[in-house]
Amino acid sequence: MDDRKAAVLNALVDEHIRTGNPVSSRAILEASKLNVSSATIRNDLAALEAEGYVRQPHTSAGRVPTERGFRYYVDTTDPARLRAGTRERISEFFQSFHHELRSLLKQTSELLTDITAYPAVVIGPGLVGEEIHGVHLVQLGSHVLLMVLVTEAGQVTQELVRLPSAIQPAQVSRLEEALERALVGNTLAEARRNLKEAPRELPAGDARIVSTLADAALKSEADTRELFVGGTSMLAGLWEDISKVHFILELLERDSSVMGLVDNQQEGTSVLIGPELGENELDLAVVSTSYGVDVRSSGRVAVLGPMRMNYRRTIRVVEEVGEGLTDSLSS
Repeated sequence: MDDRKAAVLNALVDEHIRTGNPVSSRAILEASKLNVSSATIRNDLAALEAEGYVRQPHTSAGRVPTERGFRYYVDTTDPARLRAGTRERISEFFQSFHHELRSLLKQTSELLTDITAYPAVVIGPGLVGEEIHGVHLVQLGSHVLLMVLVTEAGQVTQELVRLPSAIQPAQVSRLEEALERALVGNTLAEARRNLKEAPRELPAGDARIVSTLADAALKSEADTRELFVGGTSMLAGLWEDISKVHFILELLERDSSVMGLVDNQQEGTSVLIGPELGENELDLAVVSTSYGVDVRSSGRVAVLGPMRMNYRRTIRVVEEVGEGLTDSLSS
């Protein structure tokens, strides 16, 4: 994309984020300070629409960004610089906090909500950060296995796994060996790739069972991680469509759904928009970043909002809070 069209698109996204309305060529011209005519802006908008970056909700209206337009904006604009007062508030919060971990994580979600005016999520560290020292399978029936995971800290988790097909006693030791190769000596975060690749090395029957056991192992990891959600009362003010508010509220009340949106296993900062979250019709964006001393004791902080959220400021706030939480846990 050439520089002028990029400036037009980014000015349009900025105006749409600010107003929530379709943006006219005149508004873009005033916001972008480009030394061109309105006709040139209209031509650029037509080209951007043809390329899928913007759309026109109504024939007589201005344009709004598409998911692709928001993605280009996020990828090409720098996060905003926070006001000194906001940076000081974040710094003072973590410097003055001396309570236990659960309280710290809960109040961190509330801090994020207060500063961004969006719902916020903090995922606590869990089994994902601990090295697996043992995997044991116990056959309880022709279609049922008990899987036992033992971590380096001695934590034991058990998952009752119902299999898609009957299993023979002779298979159990082969399956246990396959899981040991994938899990033992790794954290679950590090073992995800191994768990996906392990079935390729096995006969088809064993491979299907290992896939089922792998899903159970990852579920046990998710179940050990606490979620702290703040700001659900703000939902009604962010989405005009009440059905969207109800859907997102229901989503935030299901830990597994929130984990799927936020815990993408990516180190550092991530911005996922609309269909990238696996929900094609969902007007939602998630800005998240990892925190923690290392991968073995990491979690994520995140902010959820409509696709027209203020990305530049929100990204910076989320990163500052993630850094503050990391410093607080390592001090």
